[in-house]
Amino acid sequence: MVDRAAKVDAISEQVEKGLRLLGCTAIEDKLQEGVPQCIKTLADAGIRLWVLTGDKMETAINIGYACSLITDEMTQFQLTGSCAEVDILEADGRHEDATRVAADRLGNQLTKVQRTMEEDAAAGIIMSYALIIDGKALLYALSPRLRQQFLAVGIKCAAVLCCRVSPLQKAQVTALVKSYGDTTLAIGDGANDVGMIQKAHIGVGISGQEGMQAAMAADFAIAQFRFLTPLLLVHGRLSYKRITRMISFFFYKNLFYGSTIFVYNAFALFSGQPIYNDFYMTLFNVIFTAAAPLVVGWFDRDLDKDIGLRFPFLYREGKSASCPAATEAIQQLLPAQSAT
Repeated sequence: MVDRAAKVDAISEQVEKGLRLLGCTAIEDKLQEGVPQCIKTLADAGIRLWVLTGDKMETAINIGYACSLITDEMTQFQLTGSCAEVDILEADGRHEDATRVAADRLGNQLTKVQRTMEEDAAAGIIMSYALIIDGKALLYALSPRLRQQFLAVGIKCAAVLCCRVSPLQKAQVTALVKSYGDTTLAIGDGANDVGMIQKAHIGVGISGQEGMQAAMAADFAIAQFRFLTPLLLVHGRLSYKRITRMISFFFYKNLFYGSTIFVYNAFALFSGQPIYNDFYMTLFNVIFTAAAPLVVGWFDRDLDKDIGLRFPFLYREGKSASCPAATEAIQQLLPAQSAT
């Protein structure tokens, strides 16, 4: 339909006459307590932040400043899908031409942003970037032609702010970042965030005034956004440390157990003579070595939880997959081999 918005406004003017307002309801939409501190802490932990919102660009930028997602020290790049030429083509009904022009314009904008980043890197200038893109530009950025270029630019930014985003676009952006290979976490509080939460590796839902749909569709449910900090920096970090330690432990005990059987069979000329009673072999993992995983899982803690919150950079150890190192894992397995 040509000039759809104007025609809808004209029909609305004809229909909305002689009406009497009986009442109205509204939900207050404001930042929760502790959101700016939480976002700053997550950024200090080396986590890249992408905010997908349905607000218009001006409102989204103000929210970005209010929650410390965007700072004055950042170099901002704003990508928009509207321009005079595109508007004229759409008004004339030439939608294919308008799409082509808008996509070419967005591609040039992304190329310019990439060139700026490369020039700063070549000059040795360490900059923090923020990418702001509206829904119309995002429509073309998610096309097969520009999606990889858009992803390459977004990955290099400390913060990405997508405005006027539909629920489908939220899920598409999450899937695009997920395809890069990094672990993604999506957090939302409304039904329009369900697709995004389900697309991410880890989904976190906030139970609040907008209902329980997001919390029910998520892997974790929290009451406020600020609880995301202890969830990641305390429980997430400790869980990673415990899992890596237990993997080394399982390799150790199974290598120790299997090596003795192999060595014994070598002395027994591989006759199949068992070294262990069947009763011991059955209960080895069930009873004899069952206490260690439980004790480590319950009580193992290298640092107090307050330390993890005070020093967010400790989270980067797990983010870079540096624990345990390959040499450390080998050193843990050598005693099991030498003991046989």
